[in-house]
Amino acid sequence: MSRKNRIQFGAPSRVRKSPSLPQAPLTLNIERLSHEGRGIARVDGKTIFVAGGLPGETLTARITAQHKRYNEAELVEIQTASPDRSPAFCPHFQQCGGCDLQHLNIDQQRAHKQQQVLDQLARFASVIPEQIEEPILGPDRGYRRAARIGINQRQRDGELLVGFRRRGSNKLLNIDTCPVLDVRLQPVFATLREHLKDLNDIRSLTHVDVSCGDDDGFIRFRCTRRPNETLMSRLKAVSQQLQLKLVIGLNDGDMPIDEGLAHYTLPEADIELGFSSTDFIQVNAGVNKAMINQAIAWLAPQPDQRVLDLFCGLGNFTLPLARKAAQIVGVEGSAEMVGRARQNAANAGIQNAEFYRADLSESFRHATWFREGFDLILLDPPRTGAREAVQQLSHYGAAKVLYISCNPSALVADLPLLTAAGYRVTRFGIMDMFPHTAHVESMLLLERTDA
Repeated sequence: MSRKNRIQFGAPSRVRKSPSLPQAPLTLNIERLSHEGRGIARVDGKTIFVAGGLPGETLTARITAQHKRYNEAELVEIQTASPDRSPAFCPHFQQCGGCDLQHLNIDQQRAHKQQQVLDQLARFASVIPEQIEEPILGPDRGYRRAARIGINQRQRDGELLVGFRRRGSNKLLNIDTCPVLDVRLQPVFATLREHLKDLNDIRSLTHVDVSCGDDDGFIRFRCTRRPNETLMSRLKAVSQQLQLKLVIGLNDGDMPIDEGLAHYTLPEADIELGFSSTDFIQVNAGVNKAMINQAIAWLAPQPDQRVLDLFCGLGNFTLPLARKAAQIVGVEGSAEMVGRARQNAANAGIQNAEFYRADLSESFRHATWFREGFDLILLDPPRTGAREAVQQLSHYGAAKVLYISCNPSALVADLPLLTAAGYRVTRFGIMDMFPHTAHVESMLLLERTDA
């Protein structure tokens, strides 16, 4: 999974617009969806990406950017609508950069995501999974328990802007409600405005990170300088009203105002995981629990087996697996997260889990923990993938490798190293961790052909 602490809605597009664009609208027939959820049409052999277009639709669009190999267009009018088109349930859809696919029926969203990964596996990694499992699903609204919210004060009139980035832009869009946020976080926009709107200068406040456990959570205000007394009192009021622990994030480190960690539980493993305001957690709690259960079922660790969990974070997979295996080693790049994982293991009374800090983008072949030998390996890398780790694991000889991917492009770059080393993909499935976005997570089980 991505190792950024909070997924930011609407990363800005790096589009260089043509100085002279065709003004006449085009009639386009949408053939399929792109990986990021845009409709794809072709005119005179050139690909055109249309945001908001769906396969099978005929629509009118206007070119917004021209490139050597493709053009981009905005939807003007739908002439023939797809039967899979759904009305958007968020008033900010099409302006907000968060959700790309609310106009597509949720079942078709999931089918598109699954096919997208399967197509890339076949095309770029020459892999066809032996068994395709049913997707792991959850509610498509109220699922997000962590988010980053932008704050800005407009220079020309002092208006307070609270929300997410506009689609394809760095500029903030004022947000009143976000239906995909956890219900406990829904009041955050109104609460921030209520307490901050009358302050003359809050430009030192750049954004807010919110995250929820089961019964607690954090609100972390990122400030370029220490808040003055007036601002601090308002930030405390916000946190108290939202019932979230307050943290001030400064250039030289965090300043916790409310002490302690937040927590979420994994009931089937009888484990409670503590996390801080900057720790990575899976933002979809229900899908996370189902994903852990599936990982355990696919790996099927036995009481005499050793397991290696790379990119282990605070122990999200490591500790439930420890309940089944003889011993497990978790490895993570953040020393703070390693410390958190060790504490979580101690709190759960787990004594057969060890945690180490290592930069997994570099060679770890000579690390003591790596030379000890493992029967099963789990990888949950960031969006950049796990190329260096896979290069070393491919010669290791573990009977099973479970790869959890949040980026199909990185996945298909890593897989050939494992298949060349004698592994075959026996099981595959997606997890709809982020409904209504183009983001797709997938899980693959690789087994040695000679096992």
